[in-house]
Amino acid sequence: MKKKLPLLLGILPVLATAQLTYTITDFSTTFNATLEIEQGFENHEFKKGIFSIVDTTTDKQVLFIESDELIIETDLTTEEKTTSTTLPYDRQNFLIFQDFNFDGLKDIAYMDGRNSCYGGPSYQIYLQEHQAFVYSPEFTRLSYEYCGMFQIAEKTKTIHTMTKSGCCWHQFSEFKVQNNIPIAIKISEESMNPNGILLDYVEKERVNNQMIETKYSTLPDSGFDIQTIFSFQFKNSKKMNLVHAFSNQLYYVFTDKEDKVELFYDENFVYNKSKNTLTFTRKNTRYQISTTGITVQTPSKNIPMNADGETIEGELASLLSLTLDNLRVE
Repeated sequence: MKKKLPLLLGILPVLATAQLTYTITDFSTTFNATLEIEQGFENHEFKKGIFSIVDTTTDKQVLFIESDELIIETDLTTEEKTTSTTLPYDRQNFLIFQDFNFDGLKDIAYMDGRNSCYGGPSYQIYLQEHQAFVYSPEFTRLSYEYCGMFQIAEKTKTIHTMTKSGCCWHQFSEFKVQNNIPIAIKISEESMNPNGILLDYVEKERVNNQMIETKYSTLPDSGFDIQTIFSFQFKNSKKMNLVHAFSNQLYYVFTDKEDKVELFYDENFVYNKSKNTLTFTRKNTRYQISTTGITVQTPSKNIPMNADGETIEGELASLLSLTLDNLRVE
């Protein structure tokens, strides 16, 4: 063993200086990209190394980045990887070469870690200006504060992002670019109402440089454990829904022609077996539901609302087969 030691020591300097280099050459006719991973970090998730872009026409380096948190993910096999690997652009997600600000020049985004929501990928964004790449904190913020890299819609020249919190809150935003800065023009937030039945929405839209806010709720039509007991529409496309969900509760949901909730009620109902009617009282108004429509009784008048018979679904009498905590049968 002692005789082999000098030989091993002679190899060590060579190994110590080895590094893993990726060269990406097919993403542009003007630029080449090189990613050099420092020896010893090849198998780390966050790799220490250097990322650079060279203008192939002038042989000038137009971008140089040193980082301790480079992430390179490829679908190359072990056999395809060497200490100096040509990496096809379409087989990696480290580098994105795309026009982000719609000025006709393609920009650079490189993955610098997993800093977006739920440990998703985050990117540093550099906009191309006069054959150089200039760091954009505003575009970089979009990849950090939302879920993953933003999406580009070429046709509308808009940028789209999504973020979430848990299972029940999502936000979708749309941006326009002004003076190389993405400006939010639409924001839509979706969340589960505390009642566990309705979805709540907050819509914000930029009008005359101010965000105008609209709030509304809807009754989910799929993906939720909601059973429709009885429903019908009116000639004006408004709709009455009696639903039963995961709890032993009955819910009355009245929606407009855009399926937005106008009235929600979940307190005390009374079902009359002989008349086959369901009634409830909200404030000073009494609502009576029958197989032909709804009668709304106020202190001063009765208002009949006739259902469109062709839209009736379910059976009102099926309430008798359910055990509901907020329903009394008489």
